[in-house]
Amino acid sequence: MRETSGSAQPGKGRGTARLASYIKRATSLAQQGQYEEAIAQVKQAMAIFPADPKCSVQLANIYRAQNKIGPAIEAMKRAVDLDPSDSSTHEQLLQTLIELGRYDEAIGLSRKMLATFPRNLFARDVLGIAYLQQGKIDESLTVTNELIRLAPADPAHHFKKAVLLQQKGEIAPAMSAFTRALDMDPNGDMADDAREAIAALDSYQLRQIITIAVEDVVFRTKLLIDPESASMERGFLLSSSGITTLRQIDLEALPGDAQNRYYH
Repeated sequence: MRETSGSAQPGKGRGTARLASYIKRATSLAQQGQYEEAIAQVKQAMAIFPADPKCSVQLANIYRAQNKIGPAIEAMKRAVDLDPSDSSTHEQLLQTLIELGRYDEAIGLSRKMLATFPRNLFARDVLGIAYLQQGKIDESLTVTNELIRLAPADPAHHFKKAVLLQQKGEIAPAMSAFTRALDMDPNGDMADDAREAIAALDSYQLRQIITIAVEDVVFRTKLLIDPESASMERGFLLSSSGITTLRQIDLEALPGDAQNRYYH
């Protein structure tokens, strides 16, 4: 059968091999830096196989290698349109949109993708990032909670939740989320960041506790008896290290400016 453009397609086996040959040559040319020749190869394949998304994906990859992001995005959009059932092309397009800061488009595509792939974690992750970059912390937190529901064993989602809660000023829930993320993976990539965040939240809360204790004798007395329960009663949540530090403070030396002498 003669290969022609338009609706006429080569036989399935021969057509697949022919397309693979074009893609292989285009990949080889691109690896050698011969991008225009590689693009020409892909466009020849597209003329013969106009409905095959592999051509558009390959074209997008070559444009990206040239840092021609606009054409790369258009090629990826074509691939998505040609095969809406392929989640990988959606994900590549989303990744590019986020890298370019095109957050409105990323949000729109993420929502569209989730309508087709309701359990897709990548689309939710991108959606949460896009919302955060737009300052929509509540929306980002909602998406992050969905990620936790779908993948509760991933500490990265709990860490993201902790960061968002901290940005909202919800210190105790943030402490809880940071602690959970650290407990789940104490040697992971985010472990040091979690420890640093926990230490910072302890420091912030301890300063507040001491300030209140200077002015509130009843609260100070409760701290002397049971510092953990007394601090939690006021809405604080310290780590075990924070509780240890609180126990070591000489609360009986308050009030005055003693907090500056007993806690640094």
